[in-house]
Amino acid sequence: MAAVARSMRGVFAGVVAGVLLMLPGMTGAAAEPDRQVVTRGAQWFVAGGPSFTYGRSADVQVMGDWNDDGVRTPGVFRAGTWYLRNTLGSGAADLVVAFGRAGDRPVVGDWDGDGRTGIGVVRGSTWFLRGTPTSGVAESSFRFGRPGDTAVTGDWDGFGGAGIGVVRAGGWYLRNTPDGGGASISFGYGIPGDVPVTGDWDDDGRTGIGVVRGATWHLRNVASTGPADLVSIYGRCGDGVLSTHAARTEAGVPPSLRGTEWSVLPTTERVVALTFDAGANADGIPSILSTLRATGTPATFFLTGAWTQSFPSFAAEVGQAYPVGNHTQSHPDLTTLPDADVRGQVTSADTAIRAFAGTDPRPWFRFPFGARDARTISLVNCLDYGSVRWTVDTLGWQGTSGGQSASTVVSRVLANLRPGEIVLLHVGSHPTDGSTLDADALPAIIREVEARGYRFVDLDDYR
Repeated sequence: MAAVARSMRGVFAGVVAGVLLMLPGMTGAAAEPDRQVVTRGAQWFVAGGPSFTYGRSADVQVMGDWNDDGVRTPGVFRAGTWYLRNTLGSGAADLVVAFGRAGDRPVVGDWDGDGRTGIGVVRGSTWFLRGTPTSGVAESSFRFGRPGDTAVTGDWDGFGGAGIGVVRAGGWYLRNTPDGGGASISFGYGIPGDVPVTGDWDDDGRTGIGVVRGATWHLRNVASTGPADLVSIYGRCGDGVLSTHAARTEAGVPPSLRGTEWSVLPTTERVVALTFDAGANADGIPSILSTLRATGTPATFFLTGAWTQSFPSFAAEVGQAYPVGNHTQSHPDLTTLPDADVRGQVTSADTAIRAFAGTDPRPWFRFPFGARDARTISLVNCLDYGSVRWTVDTLGWQGTSGGQSASTVVSRVLANLRPGEIVLLHVGSHPTDGSTLDADALPAIIREVEARGYRFVDLDDYR
């Protein structure tokens, strides 16, 4: 079927303008250009169309033609379950599909060329695809790209059916068919920090590309390098972005982090988030990871780009098991830097974290030293990051030479215990006395916090 559909599309594409060609599986509904879509938590805004609320703030949004009626409608992916609607607006899901698992990245496309949107997930660098939006096992699976790449899909050659691709630091690597192998085409478009988008912007049957920089969309009608065919502003800095026939490729900033930051989690539940900053050495990492694994405790790690480059094996181990945030490239006080240098610190770290930790750090960001102001918060928001501060600093980083001990670390955590507490710890040792107080105190922190009726969470629970 895929071969037939591709052949027919190749023969007839562009021959009859404005006339729908009846390919297998199509219902006769007219196609339309893809439109820009932004999401703000659970709010959706479709360019030239409606705005509505659907899903939850932490969901990943997708759009596609789920029932083969020619209309592209919303859906969300939540921890391995797809909730799909056949109407462009709010309401209950028309279709609930189990496919994939928590932590997967959803992708959508017409994998078999039958005109209907299929579903898929990317796990690391492995793709699992189904030709229809139904539960079941993957109909195909293969490897393409690297962990940490941004996955994109589209009909790059206009021959019918969706191909696959990845974007890596402004480089696009696309394959015309949804299977493993080398890239069919590769080129550069955009700069580090941009969010990739794809769509058939001019309704010629071929998927174009684009990047969103802040709130500005730079779109090209073909998948190739060159200038933008259309530049427009739609949405706000930090919005999730996609088109009417795609999945959201990057996290988007949670609405409660726009223009501000969290010092506690946005919840009244008795939960605590352990967060570990990594910017100096890795002396405490083996003990920390061993404790977290042994106790099954969630945590979130904020990595500098320089740390991931110095300790790539530890970075990969962390990235495979825990959410990761961006802590800049080299840990400067960002409030002292001009705008361009602030952006460079964030985007350089983003590139390094993806390369060495193998994961997407957005939307989590932590300012070095906690030094921030309205300007720097706005800059990181426009790079799709939100700032996470802390409720309590354990002060374990001061070491035994600074008058601290494992018991003082535990005491500070317990003295500040409250619903949504965010605990700041560090993975390294003191530079002179060599102590690793946060790592040493971790088993007691976990034990004593749980004894007081609290449980641990990671930041991904609050996207």
